[in-house]
Amino acid sequence: MEQKDFVAHIGGTFIYSVDPKSLAKWYSKHLGIEFESNGTDGNIFYRTYFYNDISTGKKAYMVLSILENKNRPFLFEKVFCVNYRVNNIESVASYLKTLNIEVKGIEVYPEGKFAWITDPEGNYIELWEDTTLN
Repeated sequence: MEQKDFVAHIGGTFIYSVDPKSLAKWYSKHLGIEFESNGTDGNIFYRTYFYNDISTGKKAYMVLSILENKNRPFLFEKVFCVNYRVNNIESVASYLKTLNIEVKGIEVYPEGKFAWITDPEGNYIELWEDTTLN
């Protein structure tokens, strides 16, 4: 196996939180992401996204999880950004503004339209409408 074959896809994104339940509720209210809960302590929230792997033809999935921050290093500044695809960025931005969420953007680039927000714990979020598929 060559080194270029080591990573096939992204398996998941994990957001570590001081209050996973509240943060999952925020994502549900503001971005419409409905999480399932798992774990005996009730501090694991996840959303599974299924897709067909083009290279193998098999069904696969990616997970978005919000987990309790215990035993994780505390970083004084955020060092990542999660990009979410949206269907109509103008509608999403307008809705978020009615909820008093500061929306930065909308900027248009060859690969689509982009806007940016942060969640209550300071995690940076990029919203993307892929206009190349139209």
